[in-house]
Amino acid sequence: MNIQPQFSIKTNAKEVAQRLIDRVVNVTVKLKTGLASDSCYVRFDNLEVAPIQQPKPTDVIEIAMGYKEGNEDKSATLHPLGRFEVGEFSLTGPVRSLELFGNKLLWHTALKAPKQRSWPKDPKQPKKLGELVSDIAGEYGLDARVGEAFINIELPHIEQNESDAQLLTSLAEQFDAILKISHDKLIFMARGTGRSLSGQALKEVELTTSDILSWRYDKDACREVGDVTAFYHDIDTAERVPVKVGSGSPSVVLSYVYADKATATRAAKAKLNRLKRASTSSLISCIGNAQIVAGGIVKISNTKSDLDGSWFVCEVEHCINKQGFRSHLVCEQLA
Repeated sequence: MNIQPQFSIKTNAKEVAQRLIDRVVNVTVKLKTGLASDSCYVRFDNLEVAPIQQPKPTDVIEIAMGYKEGNEDKSATLHPLGRFEVGEFSLTGPVRSLELFGNKLLWHTALKAPKQRSWPKDPKQPKKLGELVSDIAGEYGLDARVGEAFINIELPHIEQNESDAQLLTSLAEQFDAILKISHDKLIFMARGTGRSLSGQALKEVELTTSDILSWRYDKDACREVGDVTAFYHDIDTAERVPVKVGSGSPSVVLSYVYADKATATRAAKAKLNRLKRASTSSLISCIGNAQIVAGGIVKISNTKSDLDGSWFVCEVEHCINKQGFRSHLVCEQLA
C-alpha cells in the first residue's frame, strides 16, 4: 500500500498547496494548551523567474494534514489544524525562499487589554464560574464551552485589575483547567478528560513502538511534592486559616489568601495535581498523526518501560517536509 503524506494550505479560503506543491519545502503547525498562541510555519522555494506573491497582514492561512493512498488526491483524509493570521514573513537568498509565520486568530484582540471591573456587580448575587467565562466569551463573539465540573462553582468577589486573558488564565490555573480559543469557541475544561479543545469526545490516540521514532522519559525529583497548603480569610475570627491537601514532604505553601475554605481547598488540590503531573514528563517523536492534539491523550504501549501508559499532551508539533510527516509531542503524566 502506497501511503503518502498530504497537506492542504488555503490562503483566504483559496487552496494554494496544489498549485505550488513542488515549491513547498516545509509545513509546520504547533499546537499548545492555554492561551499561548498556536502557530504555523510554511516555507516555499521562491524562484527568481516565478516569485510568489508576498502576503498581506490580513491574510488568513488554513492548514490541514493527513495521508493519501496511491496517487489519487481524492482519497486523502485530512485533519484541519487551525486558521492562522500571517503576522510575519521573510525572504531569503541566495537560496531564494519565502517563509510565512502565522499566529492563531484572535490573539491580537482586546482580550489582552487591561480592564477594571467587579465580579459580580451585585454582591447579593454570587457569580458562577460558568457565567463569568460565558460573559467574557460573549464580549468577543465567542461561544463558551465550560466543563460540567466548573459550571456551577460559585466564585468569591473578584476585583479585576488585569486583562480578560490574565483573569481567565489565573482561574484556569486555580481550577487546573485547560483554557483555549479554538474554532470560535472559548474552552474552559478539566485536563485529561479525553475531549478535544472544541469540547467533542476524542478517541485516545494509541502509539506503539512501530509508530514511535524516538522517546525520552523524565522524572524530576525536584518537582515532586507531598502536600500543598493554601490559606483563606475567616470573616468571623479575622484570621488566616490554613487548608492542607495531600501528605508527606516536600511541602508547598500558596502565597495568595483566598476568600473562603472551599476556594482555598480547590486551589490547593489544583496546585498539587499540576505539580504531580509536571514531575513526570516525556518527549516523543512519532510518525505523523494529525489526530494528536494539544489537550488530548495518547496511550503508549510495548516500549517495556515507564513510558507505557496514558499521557496528557501539553504541546504537539506536526511537520511535513522532504523527510516525510513527523509529529513531536511534549507530554505530562496524568495525575
